[in-house]
Amino acid sequence: MTSFKTAVGLILIVLMSACSQEPVEIHYGSDECAHCKMMITDPHFASQIVTEKGKAIKFDAIECMAVYHRNHSEEFKGAKLWVNNYNKHGQWLMAPNAQFVKSEVVKSPMGESLLAFPSQEVAKKHLQEKPGMLMNWEEVSKIKMNMSR
Repeated sequence: MTSFKTAVGLILIVLMSACSQEPVEIHYGSDECAHCKMMITDPHFASQIVTEKGKAIKFDAIECMAVYHRNHSEEFKGAKLWVNNYNKHGQWLMAPNAQFVKSEVVKSPMGESLLAFPSQEVAKKHLQEKPGMLMNWEEVSKIKMNMSR
């Protein structure tokens, strides 16, 4: 009976980890943006949506994820939206909790120049060195993109 309980426990652990909503690794230089179809090459701007079932949809720019999420909002109920910390590649931030800068000098792949930071304090420090405008996720999520770039 003990080995049966152990086996059931292991199966449950495997099933639960298969549905993780944690961000997945992005393969820079080979993964493609789900929105604009460009290759994802720069970790400064990478983002992803992870569905309730653990499927990751990857993007080359925060603005691509924002527009894609808005256009497919019914599909993504309960999904988590992740953005890469501009200053620390590989440190993923939940988009609704991040602070954003629309930069006047740093250019993102799609040209909206959105940078993600873990806090308003860190974003303001960036703005002391490079001009731009503070934004929150609600404002970012309403961005309209010009796909002709």
